[in-house]
Amino acid sequence: MENVKAAAYFVPFPKLTKQLYRVGLYKICDPLIAESVDPVDGIRLLVNIQEIRMIENITYGDVLKPKLITRIHFCENSDDLIEKFRKEILPEDYGGEEKSLKELQADKKIQNFLILNKGSVEKSKEKIENYYKVRSLLPEIFDNIHPKLSYMENLKAAGYFVPLPKLTKELYRVGVCKIIDPHIAEDVDPVDGIRLLVNIQEIRMIEDITHGDVFIFDGKNVPLRWVLKVTPMFVYKAMVVVYKQVFSNRMKAVYVVNAPSYIEKVIAVLKSVLSPKLLTRIHVCENSYVLIEKIGKEVLPVDYGGEEKSLKELQEMLYQKFQEREDYFTQLDKLRINEDLKPQELENDEMFGLSGNFKKLEID
Repeated sequence: MENVKAAAYFVPFPKLTKQLYRVGLYKICDPLIAESVDPVDGIRLLVNIQEIRMIENITYGDVLKPKLITRIHFCENSDDLIEKFRKEILPEDYGGEEKSLKELQADKKIQNFLILNKGSVEKSKEKIENYYKVRSLLPEIFDNIHPKLSYMENLKAAGYFVPLPKLTKELYRVGVCKIIDPHIAEDVDPVDGIRLLVNIQEIRMIEDITHGDVFIFDGKNVPLRWVLKVTPMFVYKAMVVVYKQVFSNRMKAVYVVNAPSYIEKVIAVLKSVLSPKLLTRIHVCENSYVLIEKIGKEVLPVDYGGEEKSLKELQEMLYQKFQEREDYFTQLDKLRINEDLKPQELENDEMFGLSGNFKKLEID
């Protein structure tokens, strides 16, 4: 499902036509991913959509019925759709008044906040507020974060930092960090690493749904000069502020392979910042073979004996995704809040009482 989601839009529109027909749209959004999608997975998605429609929808028919060929219409351009359907049911992408396809997909961001905060509305509201506030509070990260900037090319030359396409059996997303060129990596600003992490998370918030994250950190070729730049403040901003308090991610495990001799110094830095619970989830492995047992061959890239594409191929796909979402990142660059316009919370007002929401109200 995640591969199909990344490859194309296949969605039923919310509103019905005048004839009470449900309109469905199919559109490829990433041809590179679509090339490797099994057509059977498309049938599975269609079946899943139909299952939901069978219990939630009542219509007089679909616009597209495969066995009724005469009802299939080939339009010269999208303007023809306005003649066939009401404007209010079509998305903006096709001259309609409904939300654009990107906006409909962006609703996933709110869903992700709810899922990652275990359904808590209050925690989700807090994290969403943090999501906007942090852009003003950490200008050293967010003022120059757009993925089209030159720092991204430096990171690309220095190493791989990519999420893997397939989920684990526990529905965790796996990320891999591996140095390619230690000489280039020596001069990389660790803050640029946080920027890359944020950009990946921005994509994931609108295209991905998981139950947690697993990280693989390959210590081979990691220069000591770069490690010395990883201060407790850097770890705090990256792992606590951005990763947890803003994006609400759940760290399920970290596997360190090919660990250098100075790994203990890195662990000491982590101990000063991370909670004991998170520290128990960091595993230093003697070799990379343990990854196949813990994560699965079908998830891992060929670089670690797996069946997935190589890290180089996955990195190219990731940077292609950044290019496709360039307009989205440009919009994110403009997101700043004005605290002066925020309503002041009522701490204990005589008339309105305490601020917040009632979970349960009982009146005798």
